Amino acid sequence: CRPHPSPGRANGKMARFGVALAVCLVLVGAAVAEEGGAQLLVQKAMLTNKHFAGSDVPVRYRIFNVGNGAAYNVQLEDEWSPEEFETVSGLSAGNWAKIPAGGNISHIVVVKAHTYGYKTTSSARVTYKQAPGSDETHVVHSNDLGLLPVLSLKDDDKMSNPHLAEWGLFLLAAVALVVLPIVVFQPPAPVDKKKTK
Repeated sequence: CRPHPSPGRANGKMARFGVALAVCLVLVGAAVAEEGGAQLLVQKAMLTNKHFAGSDVPVRYRIFNVGNGAAYNVQLEDEWSPEEFETVSGLSAGNWAKIPAGGNISHIVVVKAHTYGYKTTSSARVTYKQAPGSDETHVVHSNDLGLLPVLSLKDDDKMSNPHLAEWGLFLLAAVALVVLPIVVFQPPAPVDKKKTK
């Protein structure tokens, strides 16, 4: 039996991660602005909050050039375990001739998890050069998504089901709680004195 992930924890982690990434972008951008040259930062993020086995999961890679110079021959590579994921559309690799200073690139790939449970992911790798003919290659890595909670289709049914039977029972119980005391504690009817004589 595999543990079922808690969707609430994933949302809180994603929010904290977004704030931490924004702070890192600002700090690294300020530090690199003094050095000069290209400096790339890579973000890897899932575009859905809940991931289900057998459903498409879009993944976005964003490459930011926070340096003062352009980055050349930019190449993105990422690996998804074939035992755990299948690539549905897009490529987990990409290349761009140039990313100007202050520019950014977005790249999307859609994957599908084979089974439910916690799935491991790795960081994406980006290589680039400071000048078009340079022999020196710089390497940066994206964030690692860590353990990715993938829910089963049964969990999807539970979350998206309108639960009509449960709501019907609730409504019946609510009506019974209102009507039952009225019926049970109804004051006795007045006795007609003429009939008793």
